[in-house]
Amino acid sequence: MELISLNKNNDFSSLKHVKYEKCTIKEEKKDSIEDDEPKFSIYNFILFIILIIIIIIIIIFLTIGLLYKYIIKYDLEKSKKNRHPELFLGYKEKLKIQKYVNDCINGTLYDTKKYTKPKNSKISIIIPIYNKEKFILRIARSIQNQSLKDIEIIFCDDNSYDNSTKIILELQKEDERIILNKHNINQGTLINRLDGAKISKGEYLLFIDGDDLLVNNILEKVYLKAKENNTDIIQYKTYYGDFDKYFYCSDIKRKKEVIYQPEISSLMYYENGTLHQTEYNIWGKLIKKNFFLEAIKCIDEYYLKQNMSLHEDGLILFMLFKKAKSYIFLDEFGLLYFWNEFSTMRNLRKEGRINQVTKDSFLYLEFMFNYTNDTLYEKNMAVAQFKFLLDGFGDIFLKATKGFNYYYKIIDLYLNCDIISQENKNIFRNIKSKLIKHENNLKNSTHY
Repeated sequence: MELISLNKNNDFSSLKHVKYEKCTIKEEKKDSIEDDEPKFSIYNFILFIILIIIIIIIIIFLTIGLLYKYIIKYDLEKSKKNRHPELFLGYKEKLKIQKYVNDCINGTLYDTKKYTKPKNSKISIIIPIYNKEKFILRIARSIQNQSLKDIEIIFCDDNSYDNSTKIILELQKEDERIILNKHNINQGTLINRLDGAKISKGEYLLFIDGDDLLVNNILEKVYLKAKENNTDIIQYKTYYGDFDKYFYCSDIKRKKEVIYQPEISSLMYYENGTLHQTEYNIWGKLIKKNFFLEAIKCIDEYYLKQNMSLHEDGLILFMLFKKAKSYIFLDEFGLLYFWNEFSTMRNLRKEGRINQVTKDSFLYLEFMFNYTNDTLYEKNMAVAQFKFLLDGFGDIFLKATKGFNYYYKIIDLYLNCDIISQENKNIFRNIKSKLIKHENNLKNSTHY
């Protein structure tokens, strides 16, 4: 090591130089250390962004997969047998409706004012029920919570043996607009609806099943539309569902303007399995009371007293559309139809139901044939109904075990009509021959 001596005559220049050199050396070492540290280059940045994008894409695909598996696929499986394309209720609108539905299910009453019977009801809501105790409160709330208050609510109890009657009587204590019309013997949905219409005081009638719900203040909207256009029948949109997971409606293209006769009669006409304009149901429609009662008089009591559990809507609706002077569709969603897996329509193929279903179907076909005019167009409408039922219930017809003479009689009505085409007659001949073969097989079996 080199020693440096200092004295009074020496200055500090040499020492300063040494110190400077040492500092330079330290700085060079520092720079070399910094050069050895890895730098975050643009290449690494791009790789990082790509990785983030890949992770986001994976998350999106996983989310879509879960949504499809637990929501979309479920909806499609539930409704795959429906003939029409379907429109599902939007998420935000569903949330809004779901809150209302939940409030009704929970028995929430928005307006606790006690209402008395109005002298002149704008609408009479007629609800046929049979052992519907778990649904009565929710349907009552869905009507009571509507904005239109000048109404009457008629429950037609078809001799229920559960607590339905008791619940209705309790509801009457809080709301005098609620009316109970009870039968002592079971007479079927059709008679209940007709009896409710006869005792009603409203200007218009609205029919609804005991397990469905009215929403979106539809009573006020449809009543104002009816008064504005002075129409006999006003229809609004129905969504189908189980109230918990999905709601959907059939995507039928509809005219929005008033429709007059003779075009109204064609609204019940099926073409390639598709209904024109309207659904095949009495509910979802507001109907002038006076017009309704006059139209019903045109139906032979023989059909009204058959206690039909299927197609009874068709009897009424066919006559209404035949007699109505005006009809209009209101593009408003107002009814939730409860898709009950245990309902009559869901259990058509159960043992013990086949004979009833077959008889009701052929009764309706006979009614259609007898009440269409002797014109090619109207007879073809009856033929179209036959084809529609054959497509949907053909396998059921061939499982019937009794009533064959009645079925042959109805088929012969079609076969003996001169203006029905030979092509269509061949369809009737074919099903008649199948019924004869089926009946003979039953006769030859030990179970006939």
